[in-house]
Amino acid sequence: MAAQVGLGRKPLSETLMGYVLIGTEASQFSGKARAALRWKGVSFDEIVATPQVYRDLIEPRVGYGVIPVLLTEAGQAIQDSADIIDFADRDEAGPSIHPGTPLHELLSLLLELYADEWLVIAAMHYRWSHDDAWIVEEFGRTARPDVSREEQIEVGQVIAKPIRDAVPRFGVSDDTVSGIEAHFEGFLADFSAHLRKLPFVLGHRPSLGDFALFGALYGPFYLNPVLNEQMRRLAPLVVAWVERVRDARAGAGALLPNDEAPASLYPILTRQMSEQAPVLADAIRAMQEWAKAQPSGARVKRSLGAHEFVIGGRRGERSILTFALWRLQRVRDHYQSLTGGDRERAARLLDAVGGMALVSAPLPVRLDRRDYRLVVA
Repeated sequence: MAAQVGLGRKPLSETLMGYVLIGTEASQFSGKARAALRWKGVSFDEIVATPQVYRDLIEPRVGYGVIPVLLTEAGQAIQDSADIIDFADRDEAGPSIHPGTPLHELLSLLLELYADEWLVIAAMHYRWSHDDAWIVEEFGRTARPDVSREEQIEVGQVIAKPIRDAVPRFGVSDDTVSGIEAHFEGFLADFSAHLRKLPFVLGHRPSLGDFALFGALYGPFYLNPVLNEQMRRLAPLVVAWVERVRDARAGAGALLPNDEAPASLYPILTRQMSEQAPVLADAIRAMQEWAKAQPSGARVKRSLGAHEFVIGGRRGERSILTFALWRLQRVRDHYQSLTGGDRERAARLLDAVGGMALVSAPLPVRLDRRDYRLVVA
């Protein structure tokens, strides 16, 4: 179970024992990591990422301000929700967050790619151009719990400005907002149809795909009172699933037997491939051109220009964001590791959802993470 760490008057470094997760309640990726660790039964304390925490704990270790970060008693700092989950699975006892079997693992990694790198578009739109009053106040409460509500809102506006200014990089504009909402409502409908058949993504207990989707929905939507009400009206089954994942603990339920791939997930994956796959293909081409002049170890730029994209039938422009290729590499590595009948079954699944070309071809360069940054391997 997680507990809040009381900071008191001691330096933050003196309060740390065992695992400490640094994040915020409203953060998409903090939510993903937190829910996965709780389900697995990892004991950890939690520190809210205030400006003091960024200054004293995160930046000295990671080099820049980012969450979530998992600190260990041995002095390690693990950053990125996927790395935190992989660390917990590797170093901690208990059932695996990853399902492990060939098709279930492929489905999980595809849904992680979708939740982390595509549903974030909807999160950015609804949070910042649909209803930003709650998140602005939440930023202020997190940063300055000691001041009045009016002062918290003022502080929240200062913190929110650079984040709000970055929204267009994700493709949120007057040209695309109706398409973003159509895509998100379509996802909610598809996921609701799946949840009529199964309580979780791959059966009767959560796994990686659940935690990735949970992160995309919990902080950005579920916690916001206005967006929560909208989601309850459109997709009450999804809201009930969010609450199941939030409260789930290992020990009850199992994944579907025989590595069964639920057909009810195919509409979500087809929607992913129809819209996210062309964006990833553009990112691959941009990376191929950029990497020609880069040596091993070169730090990868966060974006490589801009391009047109389509979401929900609406065309717009967004930055070519490179971190999505790190998530895609995870999918491709898993697919390439499969042999024999497992490879054939995975290929049939990918063909059925339109994803074979995206997953089967190699990336132009191998990517790695060094010193918490994406680099050419």
